[in-house]
Amino acid sequence: MRAVRVRAVIVALTLALAPLEGAAAQDFPSRPVRFVVPYAAGGSGDLLARLLGNKLASIWGQQVVVDNRPGAGGLIGTEFAAHSEPDGYTLYLATDGPLTIAATLYKRVPYDWKRDFAPVSMLAMGYQVLLVGRSLPARNVQELVALARQKPGELNYASIGIGSAPHLAAELFKSVAKVDITHVPYRGSSAQAIAALIAGDVSMFLVGTSTAVPYIQSGAVQGLAVTSSHRVQGLPEVPTFAEAGLPGVDVSIWFAVLVPGARPRQSSASSAPTLRKWSPIPSSRTPWQCAASRLKPARPSSWRSSWTRTTSSFATSSASSACRWNDAAAGRCAQMPELRGGAGDAERGA
Repeated sequence: MRAVRVRAVIVALTLALAPLEGAAAQDFPSRPVRFVVPYAAGGSGDLLARLLGNKLASIWGQQVVVDNRPGAGGLIGTEFAAHSEPDGYTLYLATDGPLTIAATLYKRVPYDWKRDFAPVSMLAMGYQVLLVGRSLPARNVQELVALARQKPGELNYASIGIGSAPHLAAELFKSVAKVDITHVPYRGSSAQAIAALIAGDVSMFLVGTSTAVPYIQSGAVQGLAVTSSHRVQGLPEVPTFAEAGLPGVDVSIWFAVLVPGARPRQSSASSAPTLRKWSPIPSSRTPWQCAASRLKPARPSSWRSSWTRTTSSFATSSASSACRWNDAAAGRCAQMPELRGGAGDAERGA
């Protein structure tokens, strides 16, 4: 089944990326392809991009270079991709943060996703897991909540930047649990945030499961709950938030491939040789499966309308409701000084 899902992603990409018609399209790609990831190396998106990039490189016979451009919660890399040449030689790994969420967190962002990007394929759905350090005297969600209520404002949590998925998930947790925990943003690096967690510099970190799995399995940190509605493969011992006694923290993260430009040109004829050379490679599926996430390829037409509805919904609500994953989080966003801001513009140094 996963071989079929991987193949669906490859099909969508090869049909969408041939930039020209005729003889030039048949030679695509004739040089290396850049794959922009708006986050630091080592995170969930980076892992997915490298797995897919390796697969595409083996099929195309051209190098696919993963270009990590972290900062400002994903805005810096997204701006770079948005303004890249729309020639099919730049791919962009998209998530909700820099696109649908950032559009409502800030009055202005340096791109317009509707104008500057074209969707190619949905790739995967992932979840987040609540991590705490071994030195924290909390072995489950209820103990963490009790500790936070005993020490309002004294505990803190890490994120990879203002407006990032870990930031908003933690704010959702705070809202649902009715606790006061201080935000400590790091510059786009899950590895840096986890190092701080292990060192005891921060109390908790909500991060993608693919990033968290090896640290939980090694015993370096403890996973208290996952944000899915069901236990995830790879972390069978970690309960859902509902099972842990805190229903309402139930969110997912989507990953998709976009390309610069309003519409990628297509050439089925030029893609056919690539598709014929495709074959399942089980080793390319194992890391993502073991990372407690799931591949979820889909045609652009089947998910762009949902994406548009999500953004439209955000646009008609106040900026303070941009936490988005649960209505209860809106009140907490309104209280976050980093979101109230002065000019309301996206900060590059977040």
